[in-house]
Amino acid sequence: TRQIRYNMRTIIDILEYNGLHPGNQVDLVFLDAQKAFDNLNWDFMKQQINLMNFGVKFSKMLNSIYATQKARIMINGEITSTFEIKKGVRQGCPLSPLLFITILETLLDRIRLNKEIKGTKIKTQEYKLQAFADDLVFVIEDPLITEPI
Repeated sequence: TRQIRYNMRTIIDILEYNGLHPGNQVDLVFLDAQKAFDNLNWDFMKQQINLMNFGVKFSKMLNSIYATQKARIMINGEITSTFEIKKGVRQGCPLSPLLFITILETLLDRIRLNKEIKGTKIKTQEYKLQAFADDLVFVIEDPLITEPI
């Protein structure tokens, strides 16, 4: 679930649980993926969309939007030569946040499925990370013996 209130409640629950169980060592690592929307690699995005079976029509539409883009910039009144843009999702496009989250899920799934990365367990649920847009919180139990992310 990607509702911020759920993520906040989960983090509070983890802190409260570990406060009641002082033998557990848990680190919370907060990460803001700075400029994340600007750095999304188009080739990787297209590859992941194809692997996720979004369908031929969606893939073709995405390829038409993210095939080739060129830009020029004005600096001190002078226009630069044309250069290609090969990364980043379009600002203001309603698809951009959805594309970003879809691609971010690729990384998040790898972390969730990696048995070497130990999250904290509360009852039967293991918590390794929480995500909201480009803000991530990694929950690492026994950080000195857990494999680096």
